[in-house]
Amino acid sequence: MNPRDGFLPEAIEALHVHHDRRSFTCGDPELDGYLKRFARQHAETKVSRTYVAVNGAAILGYYSLAMSAIRRDQLPSRYQSRFPNYPLPVARLARLAVDHRYQNRGLGELLLADALSRCLRLSEEIGMVGVVVDAKHEHARRYYERFEFERFPDAPLTLWLPTAAIAKL
Repeated sequence: MNPRDGFLPEAIEALHVHHDRRSFTCGDPELDGYLKRFARQHAETKVSRTYVAVNGAAILGYYSLAMSAIRRDQLPSRYQSRFPNYPLPVARLARLAVDHRYQNRGLGELLLADALSRCLRLSEEIGMVGVVVDAKHEHARRYYERFEFERFPDAPLTLWLPTAAIAKL
């Protein structure tokens, strides 16, 4: 966060029923709709977990994480020899969004850092080789590349960050 803004969320916590999902709007109907209609259902069924940056009940931004697996041959070639030839465990950053009122103030970076920190702790508990994100468009891809995410060779909007790189961040 940029300290000049004088803006920080009170907390980043798991989404609960008392959070005001209806007032959230980031400008992307798909991301807004996910938070409003599916995020709690997915948490209850253990499909994914959504974390929200909040001030009181107001949601300023959110991200969703899920477990996933990738094939070794999906990775950039320089990583392929490091791993066995069977599905590799990864965390998937399924969604990341900031309410339009709080965009361009560093909240997205704060949420991403929180997500990566959570994934790093998870990697120490159960093991995983990295974090994968499917960027929605080129602008999002460039955003993630600023944080050292690398493109998959055959899917340029799918990026990954190895666990070792997360530890260095």
